[in-house]
Amino acid sequence: MAGKAKPIGKLKNAPATAPGQTLGYSLQFTRLTAMLLDAQEGNWCSLEVLDDVAKQSEDGMTTVSQSKSALTDNPVADRAISLWKTLFNWLELVKSGFVEPRNTRFELYVSRPVKGAFIDSFHKSHTYDEAKAAIGEVRNQLWGTAPEFTKRAALPDGLSRYVNPVLKADDNLLLPIIVNLQLKCGSGSPQSDIEAAIRRHPVSESKVFDIADKLCGWVKREADKRLEKELPAIISRDEFHREYTSYVRRVDRDLILKSLAKKPSETEKLERLPDNFVRQLDLIEHSFDQKLEAISDFLQACWDRAMWSKTGDIHDDSFTELNDNLERTWQNLSRVTSIEAGSKPETQRGQLLYAKCMMHTARIQGMEPPPHFIPGCFHGLADDLTVGWHPDYQALVKKPTSESS
Repeated sequence: MAGKAKPIGKLKNAPATAPGQTLGYSLQFTRLTAMLLDAQEGNWCSLEVLDDVAKQSEDGMTTVSQSKSALTDNPVADRAISLWKTLFNWLELVKSGFVEPRNTRFELYVSRPVKGAFIDSFHKSHTYDEAKAAIGEVRNQLWGTAPEFTKRAALPDGLSRYVNPVLKADDNLLLPIIVNLQLKCGSGSPQSDIEAAIRRHPVSESKVFDIADKLCGWVKREADKRLEKELPAIISRDEFHREYTSYVRRVDRDLILKSLAKKPSETEKLERLPDNFVRQLDLIEHSFDQKLEAISDFLQACWDRAMWSKTGDIHDDSFTELNDNLERTWQNLSRVTSIEAGSKPETQRGQLLYAKCMMHTARIQGMEPPPHFIPGCFHGLADDLTVGWHPDYQALVKKPTSESS
């Protein structure tokens, strides 16, 4: 009879496997996802193009990042080959002209907190004088004092292969790298760090893991798709953000839409006084301040609609559905107002209808918009005379005719 199968978790690693090395490769996709989460509009992030991962912005700034998994060892220890190989690779990157060091951030990312005297001194060097002093101290410790450099010959071959080219490099090449070098340490769990970054965004706690899982999978898939076509694995932050936003909207329905509109200036508001929706308020004898408030709601709603559409927060079809909802609401409230206040003067009936519409609430894709939005959308419908407040608004408000050319 066959023996009882051993649980997978109990098995020892086969001699040819390397879980630590596998984690190192896998970490690059996680770091690419993290970099896309932090990237700004217009940025591009890449995998194994300029470095393990990299970010480039439209203004010419670049971040190149070496990622180290560091399960047990310290990859930034003073004599760690990985530290010096990173510096060597960055030096070659600069020599080859792939990056301009003064416009580049050189990031050494380690998945858990680590320290080292050399890397700490580099990280703290923010001027060329500080960088030169840090490199000088490192030379003294690894090579010995100049000009003899008696310790240099004693360096192990694997270490000297990278240390020596770095320490003898021209200051014009090396010092900008040191000045712009940053050590970035994770918590020990890159996946948990992704989830922590998502928690800083307005999403429900219960959805964080699902969203992180989706984003990491999407980034891996998009990178693979490009590599399969023999294209560099470069991903647009804007495309990533659209995917992120649309997925959040789908799985996290309890979000409140955040307004992206700025408050209009007094000049901007005064310019809209001739508009149809403001003239409609004249018909029901609203005050000047009430008209300015309506203009503010209208302008902010217009801006939010444009920005939510551009960022992918709201699909354009949802705005059409909202307009239909508001028009039906207006029709129903018009009938109710005619019944409730049929004997009142037309101006008062218009005021009542307007007040009822301004108190109406509606959601967009299941989300609650900011307070100015629904009133502002009503004003948009009033501007093209789809809705109105005075019973005879169609006859009393005339659309402005275009001037003859």
